[in-house]
Amino acid sequence: MSHTRPWQVAVIGECMIELHKEGNRLVQAFGGDTLNTAAYLSRICGKDIHVEYVSAVGAADTFSHEMLEFWHACGVYSSLTQRIVGKLPGLYAIDVDSTGERHFQYWRSEAAVRCCFETPEADAVIARLENFDAIHLSGISLAVLYPESREKLLSAVERLAERGVKISFDFNFRPHLWGKEPEKNSAPHFRRLARVCRWVFLSPEELRAAGYSACDYDDPAFRAAIEELGAEEVVVKNGGRPCLVVNNRTGFTSLIELGSMLAPKDTTAAGDSFTAGYLAAVRYGLSAEEAVHRAHRLASSVIMYPGAIIPAEATPQIFADCQSA
Repeated sequence: MSHTRPWQVAVIGECMIELHKEGNRLVQAFGGDTLNTAAYLSRICGKDIHVEYVSAVGAADTFSHEMLEFWHACGVYSSLTQRIVGKLPGLYAIDVDSTGERHFQYWRSEAAVRCCFETPEADAVIARLENFDAIHLSGISLAVLYPESREKLLSAVERLAERGVKISFDFNFRPHLWGKEPEKNSAPHFRRLARVCRWVFLSPEELRAAGYSACDYDDPAFRAAIEELGAEEVVVKNGGRPCLVVNNRTGFTSLIELGSMLAPKDTTAAGDSFTAGYLAAVRYGLSAEEAVHRAHRLASSVIMYPGAIIPAEATPQIFADCQSA
């Protein structure tokens, strides 16, 4: 499919310094849920997309400089990322068990991104978001912000949705980021954002982040919650199990079986890469079923490598048949 210009996508969130093990070595890299999605979007769409990352990093430290260079190497641009004096990026470490399931430890309480919508430059950054076709963010994007920054971002996203910018939201609910009553604290923000979204991605369990208790596909309350969220299309990611897609505008509902995959070596960024594959597929005009299958192919490759961002040469070109000549 040919497109006259690249799809302009702004991705909002936090990139962190990543530490993961490769054998007996501790390897330093970079990652973060929305940055992972941004990187995979750029890789699989090539020149058909322009991805800007909206965030904040330090102004003078080596890690921040290397982080930006890493984004650029992944095809992700940084003109909307602020450099904040006296701040540093956050850090996380990954432990992987024998099944490939990952466990994280975080150091991010003073990360630069937390105040990125309270700076003197914030209004100019938000104003430039009007030039984008789509904006992607996550529950982590909201959770790491100070309350003032979060409110400013949510208000801006609501205005942008009214003006026709397509909003994509991945729940990525992390209870430890939402205080002593995580579901109570997250629910107003998740519901508010979901109402203006073109696409929402979540797991069955993550409905709790929006204040719903149902987490079984066959429970009528589950389907009612999906409809009540108000998003145009909801994609329910459920690990390697069937993926549910519900379009609340057209009434389309499908439970889509996934293909087989090998035993994972590291499930970090599995969901983030799936989201990237799905968004790319709908950009190329593919059906929901085809979007799920191609997204699953991408995620199945990602889980075979350590860390969030796998080597570029290992990233499958799942849209070679769709891309502009």
